[in-house]
Amino acid sequence: MLLGGAALALAVLIGTQVIGVLYSIIAPPSPPLPEGAHLLSHTGLDYGVDDWLYGTDENACAVARFFQDRGGVCRVTVGECEGDSSRLLEPAPAEPQHVAQCAGEVYFSIFAMRWEVTIASGYEKDGQTHFGLSREVFWTGSIPPRLEL
Repeated sequence: MLLGGAALALAVLIGTQVIGVLYSIIAPPSPPLPEGAHLLSHTGLDYGVDDWLYGTDENACAVARFFQDRGGVCRVTVGECEGDSSRLLEPAPAEPQHVAQCAGEVYFSIFAMRWEVTIASGYEKDGQTHFGLSREVFWTGSIPPRLEL
């Protein structure tokens, strides 16, 4: 009886660990996404490797701040945003221009994910700001260093 109870407890413990891993494989997490962003395109390069393009009416600097607040490290183009990166400097660009790049890392279950976003402003169609968002899930659980070009 005692041995059966111990076996059942061990099975439950192992089962909960396996279920979390299997769920993470079936449905890996998505990168953070600002509210009100709408999908313009999606490309699935491989399982867990995706590129999305979104549009939003939100200011490009506010989008950069959103990703910073979600743990991203951002590089903002000099002169694009005021000190707190909350609003774009005036006047607004006449044509689309790069505002910021952000990257973040997330660890989940026994896996890891890197997301990267490139934010541009000055669009007239599909929202004033467009951002390309990519993610790569690392099934080994460790994130390799980024390659800088």
